[in-house]
Amino acid sequence: MSAAAILQARSVTKAFKVPRKGKGLGARTATLRAVNDVSLDIAEGEVFAIVGESGSGKTTLANLLARVTVPTDGQVLLAGREISRTDKLDLRALRRDIQIVFQDPGSSLNPRQSVEEIVALPLKLSGMKSRKERTARVRELLKAVHLPVDFLARLPASLSGGQKQRVNIARALALQPQILVLDEPTSALDVSVQARVLELLMNLKRERALTYILVTHNFGVVRAIADRVAVMYFGKIVEIGTVGEVMSAPRHPYTQTLLSAIPAVREADRDLLPSTEPLDGEMPSFVDPPLYCSFYSRCPRRQLSCLSLPHPPLVNHGGRQMSCHLG
Repeated sequence: MSAAAILQARSVTKAFKVPRKGKGLGARTATLRAVNDVSLDIAEGEVFAIVGESGSGKTTLANLLARVTVPTDGQVLLAGREISRTDKLDLRALRRDIQIVFQDPGSSLNPRQSVEEIVALPLKLSGMKSRKERTARVRELLKAVHLPVDFLARLPASLSGGQKQRVNIARALALQPQILVLDEPTSALDVSVQARVLELLMNLKRERALTYILVTHNFGVVRAIADRVAVMYFGKIVEIGTVGEVMSAPRHPYTQTLLSAIPAVREADRDLLPSTEPLDGEMPSFVDPPLYCSFYSRCPRRQLSCLSLPHPPLVNHGGRQMSCHLG
């Protein structure tokens, strides 16, 4: 990367205690590692996408990067400063640097508050006591997300999905953060609205020199706005590269199967996508993970030798990072 890393994860793991199934003797709980020993660097000013199936760990990883949750092991660093275990006072200051735009714009807005109250809340919590100053700032933010000023008094129920998401974005920008975590920011919107919200996000990125962490399962969104992409499977990153590299020539078998599932509208587009399909094997248990490659049971390229080797680490293969024994 040409730009310096603004956010880094170093061997980050997030483990949860879950009830153990069965009635036999022994421990009643088991450990589930939703994110397992993940390391990555995110460059200042880039759009870094994290993709994977539901349950792959991508949202948990994003929450760790944004310090919504605390890692069980490992570190998260913002501009070289560890933020993994900040106290409440430091966490309030950190919220000026990192904000989140959530997936469902409706459920993340208080239905009893007006647009003005919703967008002004971070300003109020940060110490801006003057109501007049807060209202002026909210007006500026609504203008930035292309909403009219007369929306100030409106309630979320009177807004469309796209308008609700613009209010979410305005609220996230209130404290002038450096980084926005976009958790499936368009998945709850109509297709016609998605493009306009993505265009807005990219305009805001250029105007405000923002860094984006994009969590999505949609490679179309990745292709539209991301610079680099990390592919997650079973709590681990299996491939990292530029969007052009990964989408034109995916190296990891799991990435190939994800891209092969993209529907092609035109026959010419079908030739650009890999035709790899996963085998019918089941995903391993998070509670009792295999010592060998976690994708083995579904991998169309698997070999018996993979069973005798530990899970492959994420290493550099010709300028791209990948986790596969077959290279």
